[in-house]
Amino acid sequence: MNDKKITSMIFKTLNYTNEIKKVSTNGHGGRRQLFKSLRHSLRIPASEPKKLEWFDEQSHLNLIWIPETGTTKLDDYPQEQREALLTKIADEAEAPTIVNDNRTELLELRSKLKNKVKNASKKETDNGSIIAFQNILNVKGVVDTEQLLSNLDLFEINRKKQKLETARQFLECHNEIERGPKALIRKNQAVIQEAFFKFPSKNEVSEINAEGRINLIKDFYQQVFSDYPIHFIVLHGDEDVNLKDHSDHPHIFISTKNNKTGRYDLRETQIKKVNSYLKKHRPGIELIGETPDFLESQLLFGYLQDMFYAYTNNRLLKNTPFYAKKNEKTEGHMNTLRHINGEAKKPKSERTFNLYTLAKEQMDEAIRKAELAKQEAGQAEQKAQKAQEYTHKANQYVKAQLTKAGDAIEQQRLAEQVTAEEREQAETYRKKSQKYLQNIADKSIESARIQGEITSRLAELKLFKSNLGDLIAGIVAWFDELFKEKRQDIQDMYLERARIAYLKIQVNDRTEHHEFIKEADREIDQHLKILDEHRNELPELPESRYIKGKIRPE
Repeated sequence: MNDKKITSMIFKTLNYTNEIKKVSTNGHGGRRQLFKSLRHSLRIPASEPKKLEWFDEQSHLNLIWIPETGTTKLDDYPQEQREALLTKIADEAEAPTIVNDNRTELLELRSKLKNKVKNASKKETDNGSIIAFQNILNVKGVVDTEQLLSNLDLFEINRKKQKLETARQFLECHNEIERGPKALIRKNQAVIQEAFFKFPSKNEVSEINAEGRINLIKDFYQQVFSDYPIHFIVLHGDEDVNLKDHSDHPHIFISTKNNKTGRYDLRETQIKKVNSYLKKHRPGIELIGETPDFLESQLLFGYLQDMFYAYTNNRLLKNTPFYAKKNEKTEGHMNTLRHINGEAKKPKSERTFNLYTLAKEQMDEAIRKAELAKQEAGQAEQKAQKAQEYTHKANQYVKAQLTKAGDAIEQQRLAEQVTAEEREQAETYRKKSQKYLQNIADKSIESARIQGEITSRLAELKLFKSNLGDLIAGIVAWFDELFKEKRQDIQDMYLERARIAYLKIQVNDRTEHHEFIKEADREIDQHLKILDEHRNELPELPESRYIKGKIRPE
């Protein structure tokens, strides 16, 4: 490996559920997104694409693998057969469920009762009662109701009788659901998984043919997830503007339905395979839970990437000059996720950070950026000072040039009094004087233009600094009010302040690529992402997109 060239690699998966209108977020999409992806992959767009998606003249490079016939050119796969394949896969998204008349109502009731138990637990301060409440809230499968309630009954809590009764109702409803028939597939459960991999074109990974790329992802899924049938694999060779094959890449579509159990349980299988991989190759790393939250889901996908990287190096790249490795930024992100996940499992009092301290850090960061903006304004003033010095020097240069021009004119006058040869020399001096005068005019115009641009830029920077400061201050003050007094009218006032500041930035941004607006958008996203990162811990927090809509309405 020491003599091999390191290359990065892109490997991504996307799960499609049987929901119709689900928007593709966090690695999941619905039937509408599946239909769109299938049409793109099979090169059968429903209408004229709004933007260029591929180059028709390179279509002969596209390949398709299907279980029945193996690998062929996509151009040789008739349009009607592509449509039939698309319909077959899209229909699988409408997976069957076991009907239970009152299951939906029971699920809704359990959710309401769980929220009541959760709200009751929030007012407790004793660690023992908090743990007892958490054991009730985190139940899985059929549980011993009396044991859980007796554990809670050991502690002195306010309105104990009422809270015990609420907890009992929740646990009995939970057990009734667990004992009843379960749906073969939930509405938001994945039925199709799409995956693809590619090497960045700039890395120029060569010596790998198209069939080799197809076989790699096919063999990976058939070997690691052998109980899940592959619908098809398509290799796109018509998306490289430079007509190179370095970035040619395959897409695979597989069913999440286990052909042995009949259940849609690919996610559960992937969790088991990842945990086996971690135990063998990365002992000491915390395993993925049976029902991973958003953070663990990110870790799960990262470990799937690790498995695919290892598989690629042992198979596709083994006899090539290349070795695939995650870049430092990606690996650093994984380490951060592992740290946060470990902290989330600790009691709040033992965590390195919590939501309030994160908000405090956000405020400190805002102050730091405001100071940075102030420094940038100072630097702009220094540039303006230098421009004034340049103008002074330009004026001195003009005076010197005028003197030279005067000397040239005088020499011309004297030369015209002598012989024809000297008159010819005088003509040369006259041309030089005209050139000097033109240089003087050009320098004066250029100096005025530069000074005008600097003055205008300085004014724009000062105005942006002021408006950005108001925007950040409004968001930070809103956070402060949200976590302390919680007065809605004051929160609305701060959001209005931020909205007006953002509007001023929009109105006054005259940069070519709207750099000020983009910077303001980044600041908003950076400050509000804390709401989504802690959704599981504090579900009552407002949605970040709702708050963004208040500040920057479409």
